Amino acid sequence: MCTLPLHAAQPDGAPGALDRVVSSYTPTLRALDHARRRLARPAGRGSLVVSVAQAAGQSPLPGAHREAEQLAGALPGVTLLADARATHSAVVATLHDNAHVHFACHALGAPDRPSGSRLVLHDHLQHPLTVRDLARLRLPSVRLAYLSACDTLRTSPELADEAVHIVSAFQIAGFPHVVGSLWHVDDVIGAEVARGVYAALDAGDGTLDVARTAEALHQAVRALRDAYPRTPSLWACQAHAGP
Repeated sequence: MCTLPLHAAQPDGAPGALDRVVSSYTPTLRALDHARRRLARPAGRGSLVVSVAQAAGQSPLPGAHREAEQLAGALPGVTLLADARATHSAVVATLHDNAHVHFACHALGAPDRPSGSRLVLHDHLQHPLTVRDLARLRLPSVRLAYLSACDTLRTSPELADEAVHIVSAFQIAGFPHVVGSLWHVDDVIGAEVARGVYAALDAGDGTLDVARTAEALHQAVRALRDAYPRTPSLWACQAHAGP
């Protein structure tokens, strides 16, 4: 069920799911239980923004730089790792020091071996940041991972019940709240949604109220649906996983 955009269900000419409920997904019931337990732990304070606009073997992401720069000025205590600085070792080391992380980059699924699905960092050909790598991390003070990347909720049909994908890997690592995508994310639309989500989460005291992540994403998606009602491929791809 988590592979379907149930939040986008809407009878023709009638109110749909977005008009009735704020949706959250969970890969498994165990993941939901772990996410709720982790909220009781002390949170870190900083934010990590990772941006890779040019990666070997991948099409350019011209909006990644703009997205990262805008968020760097809006999030609390930002560390920015962009392009050549966004390596496997640098990202993993910095994840431990921040409560929030935002990725603006490509993601590559591996349907025949979902544990090998990865976020495309600068050195992804030599040192890929895979689902397996992420799931092995232990990050007790993190709160929100926002993945502005494609197919981060995608897994193989054979392993659908086990929910092996990039979003679930971040939850296993310790993130109670994760925003991911069911399919391709339009570069411009993805940045617009991210800005709307973070603006809604701004608590006004230099912190993010991540408990409202599902509601914030819901509001941003509804605004996009109103702008592009006949193009759900633009606004229905992003989903919240967590409590």
